Amino acid sequence: PTHVNAVGVFGSARTRSGFLETATAPVLQSKTVADVINTSQTVAEQLMRLDIYEHVQVVLENAADNDVLAVPNSINVMYHTKEKSRLCIKTGTQIGNNEGNMNASITLRNVFGGAELLESSASFGTRHSSAFQFALSRPINASPDSTVDINAHHVLQNNTAMSSYEELARGALSRLGYHEVNYQCTWRHIDKIADTASLSIRHQAGHTLKSSLSHTLVRERRDDPLLPTQGYYVRCTNEVAGVMGLGNQQFVKNEVEAQQHHTVTGKTVVSLGIKAGWLVNLSQQHPTSVSDRFYVGGPLSVRGFSTGGIGPHDYKDALGGDAYWSAGVSVLTPLPRWEDKPVRAHAFLNGGSCVPVTGKGREGKGEENGLIFNSLSLTASPSIATGVGLVYRHSIARIELNYCIPLTAAKGDHVRRGLQLGIGLSFL
Repeated sequence: PTHVNAVGVFGSARTRSGFLETATAPVLQSKTVADVINTSQTVAEQLMRLDIYEHVQVVLENAADNDVLAVPNSINVMYHTKEKSRLCIKTGTQIGNNEGNMNASITLRNVFGGAELLESSASFGTRHSSAFQFALSRPINASPDSTVDINAHHVLQNNTAMSSYEELARGALSRLGYHEVNYQCTWRHIDKIADTASLSIRHQAGHTLKSSLSHTLVRERRDDPLLPTQGYYVRCTNEVAGVMGLGNQQFVKNEVEAQQHHTVTGKTVVSLGIKAGWLVNLSQQHPTSVSDRFYVGGPLSVRGFSTGGIGPHDYKDALGGDAYWSAGVSVLTPLPRWEDKPVRAHAFLNGGSCVPVTGKGREGKGEENGLIFNSLSLTASPSIATGVGLVYRHSIARIELNYCIPLTAAKGDHVRRGLQLGIGLSFL
């Protein structure tokens, strides 16, 4: 057994002493030399993840060498740090989720001496035509894994790839904790309706205000998020809109996503993915907005279909659904002589369905009958596709080029037979 006599942090002139005491408190609970070594290193890694230090070095000293009153065999733990510059300006380009953009940001680190980050950013891209954001984040109990975030944003989103409109969203969002509890109040404006837009999209034009509370839980156990060979991933999101009586959108929305990956032989990997969601409108006066509905299909979703190609459409415009599921199984194996390269041959089978949920059934016998009817329609005629292709793991995104063969399609689905390119961070 041993005793930690003192913990010191040097080189942190801009960081509050109370914050550092909280961050290093676990070291004082160590009872053995092994505990001191492991805990002090863990604390050093957490300090680095706060993004306010260029480096953190741990030094263990015999306390008796500097303090004659120290308990015998006690240890002093010293952290020698170098703080990063308070101001950071970045510009760059980003590719992901079938979108490319240019971005610039200005960040102030350690604004109030507690690892706070104040960031202002702007980006211009192919789908998000323009986005401006102002955000302030602060760690809870000096932990990089649990933060409080306040965010104000202005986003112009181009949806013409699957429908005939653009959407302008202005709002504020606050995020709390490791489980990501969010409150957001967003004013949305659907405008710039194309001349060829369907009547359904024209009816959606105008302003909506959404006040919602949501909770997201993520369990990440994959060895690589872009090209995993082992592990699993689970993400659950629950949202309630109409909080505090604000806004004209009132609904409950639930979504779950799960993946399982397993190496069966050599470097051949079998991956299974499934996603499902359900949206229930609580308002008698206002329909759900196309901004809140689910969209299924595309190279990052169900391959072999256009983006948003599965589910309700009015002419060429995707209207989104209130309930959906999608699932897929993929087999990835190295190419001969390219076993050590981040390139894999890819074969897949995937499918899904996306339907509207009405308050009345087919025979108009009430809400319960309607929900049962629509849940049956989810599985009655799924849209299914198969294909083969290549997958490349780039350092910033996963790139897929597949030859897709749609096997079945529901009425109104937009199929995509032939080559389909996908670039993104998350795939089915």
